[in-house]
Amino acid sequence: MFKAMRHWLVACLVATVPAWTLADAAYPAKPIRLVVPYPPGGTVEVMARAIGEELTKAWGQPVVIDSKPGASGSIGSALVARAPADGYTLVFGTQSTHGTNSLLFKDIGYDPAKDFEPVTMVAAAPLLLVVNPKLPVNTARELVAYIRKQPQGLSYASASTGGGGHLAGEMFARAQKLQLVHVPYKGSGPARNDLIAGHVPFMFDNIASSLPAAQQGQLRALAVTSTTRTGAAPDLPTMQEAGIDDVIIDTWYAIYAPAGTPRAVVHKLSAEVGRILRLPNVVARFKGLGLDIVASTPDELASRMKSDLQRYGRIIREANIRVD
Repeated sequence: MFKAMRHWLVACLVATVPAWTLADAAYPAKPIRLVVPYPPGGTVEVMARAIGEELTKAWGQPVVIDSKPGASGSIGSALVARAPADGYTLVFGTQSTHGTNSLLFKDIGYDPAKDFEPVTMVAAAPLLLVVNPKLPVNTARELVAYIRKQPQGLSYASASTGGGGHLAGEMFARAQKLQLVHVPYKGSGPARNDLIAGHVPFMFDNIASSLPAAQQGQLRALAVTSTTRTGAAPDLPTMQEAGIDDVIIDTWYAIYAPAGTPRAVVHKLSAEVGRILRLPNVVARFKGLGLDIVASTPDELASRMKSDLQRYGRIIREANIRVD
């Protein structure tokens, strides 16, 4: 009698637990697909593979890295937005895919806030203010003074229209009331090459791209655009430390799941990725890419997205920046 009652009570308890909660307890029960919305071989794919390898070890299920580049990361992101909300299809997003793209393009095929569940921010990297070594400046303040002496102002390069380097230049011009001419390139590499050759005098560039050139003497690094110094170049001052306020921008990288993914799955993913980001081998690998690890909660990532959309949206509207 007591045995039968115990079985009945267990059955009643199981019946009151939502089906998705029971499923979450077994997650993951099959391979996970992590979409990288950029070409193979880049920083995002390197990060994705580093995390994917550790997830595979921890959970015993393969994490398949799937590169789906195009439209500044929007094609791969849109694909994940339409995927089943079960935690088995994720996207390695960026400040562009889940921030500025929606402000710059007419239609990217998804809403970065409504169509995704934030999982965790993974890392961030400041931009690096770099100049051609022949420019007679050694600090950010000296660069400002030099620009003000030029009758026609000065030009600056960026990796793309509407990208981080372009927005940093707009912030710089507004904060210091400078006359600057934006010269967009198709990628950081061509812009940096022209800067080294002296065809353009300065730019705000991805630290992983320009720091090696600065260390080799091909460029001169003046400051970073983050609020604190970066571990990749601890001797470089922030723009604020250099006496330039209101030029704060960094490139961040994060993992997202489709909207509607069970919260238990999202938090399990977030916690496990956070653990992985503390592993010494992962820390060293990311530092080599010029990245500062930022393991956030889902809510912290959502808050960062919201604040960035507001701040960058204002700059994009005021400068009338559009990508057709």
